[in-house]
Amino acid sequence: MTISSRLLLVVTLCFISWQATIRNGISVPVANSDKILHFLAFYTLAFLLDFSFPKSRFGVLKIIVLIGYGILIEYVQSFLPYRSAEVADLLTDVVGITVYAVTIFLLRRLFAYQHYRQM
Repeated sequence: MTISSRLLLVVTLCFISWQATIRNGISVPVANSDKILHFLAFYTLAFLLDFSFPKSRFGVLKIIVLIGYGILIEYVQSFLPYRSAEVADLLTDVVGITVYAVTIFLLRRLFAYQHYRQM
């Protein structure tokens, strides 16, 4: 599972990096599609990073790595004439990471509760 998670993480990072730097990336025909895509990308990256390194909990180090990647994307986009760097994009990335962290916390609590009920 770990090797496949790491491979999928690398492929996903390459895909997101490519989408973030090309002229016309993926578009969803809804309002604020850019923010939706940022949210989904960083929720997915948080999931893959967490499962790629299962011996360490989803905590500060993993969060810093993900936010650093988001900052790097915005920094690179600031030099591309057909892209723009936006603080709102970075904040949306943080929301995706945070929602993943809350999801994991709630799932652990649910499984702990179920384990307690079986005793």
